[in-house]
Amino acid sequence: MAWRKTGVAVDAFPAGSKQEVNLEGTSVLLVRLGETVRATAAICTHEGGILADGTLNGQRLTCPVHSAVFDVTTGAVLSDPDGIEPPQGAIPPIASYLTRVVEGMVEVDLPT
Repeated sequence: MAWRKTGVAVDAFPAGSKQEVNLEGTSVLLVRLGETVRATAAICTHEGGILADGTLNGQRLTCPVHSAVFDVTTGAVLSDPDGIEPPQGAIPPIASYLTRVVEGMVEVDLPT
């Protein structure tokens, strides 16, 4: 794992918002939950939907393509496109990454 600079200032990233960034070829979705910033894969594991275009309700992120719901704190699937909750659903979780703020800027720990 290696820390990557996102170019996103935490003070300019309001609570309840999300932003997609490209970090060395990896699309990452940043989500601000209160005082913390979370990071997940930016592409839905079901049909490749752009999660930045989805709906954020607390820590629940709904894909805009087929309505799969993910927990942005863990990447876990909360509901698949048919509304089926795990463990019966068939979609894999999205990747979740560690974040930190260094000198006011968000960084993400990505696999090397």
